[in-house]
Amino acid sequence: MRILFLSHTLGDAYGQERIMRDSSHLLQREGHQVFFGADQITGALPAHDGYFCLPGMAGIGSLTSFKRVKAFEEDLFREVQKISPDLIHWVDLFDHRFMRRLSREYPSVMTAHTVAPTCPSSQRFIPAGGVCTQQSGWSCLITHEKQKCLSHFKSVFHRAHALFEFQLKKRVLKTFPTVIAISRYVQNCLLNEGWTKEQVPLVYNPVSIKPLSSPSLQNPPKNLLIVASRLVALKGIGPLLVNLSYLREEEWTLWIFGEGPLKPELQTLSEKLGLSQKIVFHGKQSPETVRQALSSARLLIQPNRGPEGFGMAVAEASAMGVPVVAYQVPALDELIESETNGLLVPLSHPQGLSDAIRKLLKDNLLKNQLSERGPQFMKERFSPENHLRRTLEAYQHCCQQFTAKHSLAASPLAMDC
Repeated sequence: MRILFLSHTLGDAYGQERIMRDSSHLLQREGHQVFFGADQITGALPAHDGYFCLPGMAGIGSLTSFKRVKAFEEDLFREVQKISPDLIHWVDLFDHRFMRRLSREYPSVMTAHTVAPTCPSSQRFIPAGGVCTQQSGWSCLITHEKQKCLSHFKSVFHRAHALFEFQLKKRVLKTFPTVIAISRYVQNCLLNEGWTKEQVPLVYNPVSIKPLSSPSLQNPPKNLLIVASRLVALKGIGPLLVNLSYLREEEWTLWIFGEGPLKPELQTLSEKLGLSQKIVFHGKQSPETVRQALSSARLLIQPNRGPEGFGMAVAEASAMGVPVVAYQVPALDELIESETNGLLVPLSHPQGLSDAIRKLLKDNLLKNQLSERGPQFMKERFSPENHLRRTLEAYQHCCQQFTAKHSLAASPLAMDC
């Protein structure tokens, strides 16, 4: 099978790209040909049978001039025709006109790596903490008045435009035979928005840990705690720092890997809480550097105050035998089974994180039990082999539905109608 992945970026800068790289490697290992198309290249390319890059493609929208849209559409269609794929695997949402035209010509699968197909803010996060359960649409403007969930759009006009674009893409995506969900949480979001059960197979991300290319840290801090996430409100780093202030007298060091708009605010908060000597902001680092730190860590903390589409940092830490402390939010509650490979605490418990961290700092037996169970738990549920099998099943379903639809459209009866 000739498979074309279409993504905004191609390389190794983001977790989504790493998942695409792993998935394509598994497909190639089974004898399939893999091609890539992207707006921009951000790092080393994965192994491929061909690729193309059309800079600016991801920025096309409803306000783009008709002439520019048509030029990009023809360039994209021409590049795809050269590859002549048996199936297009969309990794990101593009302009609705691109998606509509190509999905009419080729079997098309979309992987919902986030809840973006069901939420104009791509988060379903209530800033006060929690998960939005409302159906998406123009009512999101009303929901925003209470929840402030669209605050990253700077005006009413920008919010309305984002919703308009969202509706156009959602309408086209509902015509796809297959939209892959990477967690039960994402699957349920899609079902609640009107997709059918047959359209949204569950295909968990592949979780496998390669041996470190460099040795573990030399002389790491005692009781090293790790956070690896974007520094945004959803990730809950601020509440975590408050929780850690209750453990000020304990021996621990927190390393935070990641960048984001809240970094200056979080650095100021750590100083106010008297934790600046215990917390190090390392910024965005390579996956290899983070894994090297994890190999010497006592535990990973994932303090999300809202939902995660999957949670690859959590999955990889558990696969390495590192216990995880997290709030009980989707889809982290699919990756962590409390008292098996980590500890989950209720979002409503103001000191829940500090209690769980203290427990794992004090109880070496429990910490070791969680470390031992984690790798097996990940292997049973999220193995690359399971990912490949379910991906190929999704491809087969997509191709069958596409063929049946086009056969019906081309039948004499359909033409008479």
